[in-house]
Amino acid sequence: MNTLASQDTELSITPRFCGFSATIEGLNLSASLSSQSIQQIQNYWLDYPVLVITKQNISDLDQVKFAKNFGDLEIHPSVAHRSTKTPEIYRVSNVDENNQIMEAKSTAWQYLELTWLWHTDSSFREIPSLGSILHGIEIPPTGGDTLFADMTKAFDALPKPEQERISTLNVFHSHDYIVSQSKALSSRENKGQYESLPRVKHPLVRRHPVTKKQSLFLSPHTMESIVELKEQEGRVLLDDLIHHATQHQFVYRHKWKVDDVLMWDNRCTMHAVLPYDSINHRRVMHRTTVIGDSVPKA
Repeated sequence: MNTLASQDTELSITPRFCGFSATIEGLNLSASLSSQSIQQIQNYWLDYPVLVITKQNISDLDQVKFAKNFGDLEIHPSVAHRSTKTPEIYRVSNVDENNQIMEAKSTAWQYLELTWLWHTDSSFREIPSLGSILHGIEIPPTGGDTLFADMTKAFDALPKPEQERISTLNVFHSHDYIVSQSKALSSRENKGQYESLPRVKHPLVRRHPVTKKQSLFLSPHTMESIVELKEQEGRVLLDDLIHHATQHQFVYRHKWKVDDVLMWDNRCTMHAVLPYDSINHRRVMHRTTVIGDSVPKA
């Protein structure tokens, strides 16, 4: 098979939603990519925070190799959802490594369903993720679409006085708070095996380190409280901002097809999975997560 490096293929981009998402044409992720192609993808990624690459029948090793073009990769703190063969792969899947649908209401199943909440990947880390790359391997017949919110446009749409007010605020994020969002999971003695991560503080409004654009930094399933406000006041503000940022004019909905690969910039987006019948239908997604480039700056 020829590689893109030998072909020197010119890539093309087709916008999908409001300058926020787009499809890249001309890529074969099972092949080695030229430095020019990688640079072109990086440029597209800055223009369109959510990129779609279709018809990519790739292995986990192919995916890891591709993702490493954009930085080092994270190992997810949830031990049960890591691939035992390729630890850089986080299995966003209701199917276990024995190829069986997880037992309904099991600890691993409960943790997976927390992806149905809006979130930003790795917001619980001191240096959150730069971006994520997700391969759709098995798709349920209905449901399981992924929603992406444009946090830059959501910030820009706020009144100027509100922008100025919230730009001075900070939020506590923690991985433990994710587990607390599931009443069933948090009430169990065995909540699963996770790496221990300390609580971190991030600005409520962050500036993209490359584009310099400001955006809301929201991750509802990790946000404990606003540092500078009383608990109830802070929770009301966070809920209001979440409602604002997830209005239809800011949200791209991706309906998956087998072997779609999506890559999104965690520095200016958040996302959620729409519910599906995870008891009876298989949904297998493998994610690689690029380590962040810097501590979020207000």
